Amino acid sequence: MALITAFPEIPLDPRRSLEKPRTSGLTMVTDYQMSIDGLAGLLSVAGNYIDIFKVATGTARLFPRAHLVEKLSLLRRHQVRPFLGGQMQEYVLHTMGVEALPEHFQEARAVGFDMIEISDNVVELGDGVRDRMIRMVQDAGLAPVGEVGDKRDSSNHAELVQQVKDVLASGAELAMIEGQELMPGGTPNQDLIMMLKDNVDVRKCMFELSMPRVGSTTVQIYAGKKFLVKTFGPDVNLGNVTTDVVIETETTRLGLGSAGPLSLM
Repeated sequence: MALITAFPEIPLDPRRSLEKPRTSGLTMVTDYQMSIDGLAGLLSVAGNYIDIFKVATGTARLFPRAHLVEKLSLLRRHQVRPFLGGQMQEYVLHTMGVEALPEHFQEARAVGFDMIEISDNVVELGDGVRDRMIRMVQDAGLAPVGEVGDKRDSSNHAELVQQVKDVLASGAELAMIEGQELMPGGTPNQDLIMMLKDNVDVRKCMFELSMPRVGSTTVQIYAGKKFLVKTFGPDVNLGNVTTDVVIETETTRLGLGSAGPLSLM
């Protein structure tokens, strides 16, 4: 059902997917500890603009199980896909071994997750392990998302583009592109972004925004978001949106924000 908003006489960019469930122009929100009441409030105001909700790092291990089940159920009722952050899988792999992953993924499904991130931010994946983990996620009836790129060092652009192709070929629903690759030093990596635009299906890519916890300022994060929208249009997939700027992010997509109409960016 289309959302009825105020000022209906003002036109919105026809390139923007306005109704859920979307297949492009996805907004992934990242959170660490929002309460049920806080989440309900967020969804009541901005739920129409959230497509994926990432329970970040390994925080899901620390919540009461009933709380997590209730939270993920609430997300699903608002057509928001619950997403388990990749560092949880890295922890399981490192401390318990790959043989522990099938049971881990079954528990993820049981509590209500829909998407699972496979990353190597801290724990390196050996040859073939990423592909094996993606298949395990699929076997559990969940959607795998493969992160590419490095938080610490910039990757060779051609190699990163190939990583995106490899992850998608392995069966990942989305390739998550590390924000630090896209915004090294707080500046949009224009060469990489344009290479991705020219060589991969960007509808299958989730472009992470950088975050304060890795040293980026609010100004730098906004500049990166603006550049991605300007480059790919309002239906670019954006990840790592914080809970306080969901509607601000939508105004940037539509040209209603402080950067002005998209034609003036």
